[in-house]
Parts: sequence; structure tokens; C-alpha cells
Amino acid sequence: LRESLLPAALEMAENVVERSLDLFGGMIGPFCLETIVQDDLKFKVFEISTRIVAGTNLFVGGSPYSTLAEPGMSTGRRIAREINLARKAGRLMDVVS
Repeated sequence: LRESLLPAALEMAENVVERSLDLFGGMIGPFCLETIVQDDLKFKVFEISTRIVAGTNLFVGGSPYSTLAEPGMSTGRRIAREINLARKAGRLMDVVS
């Protein structure tokens, strides 16, 4: 992903989260906006995958963007960590469905 396209990608993701809150109270877990980038560098979304797929877990050891939050942590490991933290805080039902 070109750095110049990152703000647009993040905006699309934020819009999905906001819309999910409006429609059904939100989503739990990872999701991936499956897109193509046109010649004019505009995104076209053709599918939303609401699970761990290649787009959400491309780098098992983490990615350049996931390193901002936790170096070397994959999507699966981050989910496991967040579930464990919620369990320890007595909030497990807030993060699982």
C-alpha cells in the first residue's frame, strides 16, 4: 500500500466500523476490505471479509503497520492477547459473541 493511500484506506475502515454500529451495534473481531485500486488511485471495495484472511494477517510475524501497536505480533496473537486481557479484567463477554 502506498503511504499516500493510507489515509483513504483508514477512512474506509472507520466508515465500516461506524456503519456497523448504526446497523447492528458493531462488530467484534478483525475484518478486511477487499479492494482494487484504479488507475486514478481510487479504491473500489468488492468484498468485506469479517474474519482473519490474507488481508488481515498477511505477515504472520506482524506488518509495518501492526508494528506501530506491538512489534512482531500477528493478528491471531493480538486477538488471543486481547481475549486474555479481557478475561483477566472480568470483561470476557464484552469481546466475544
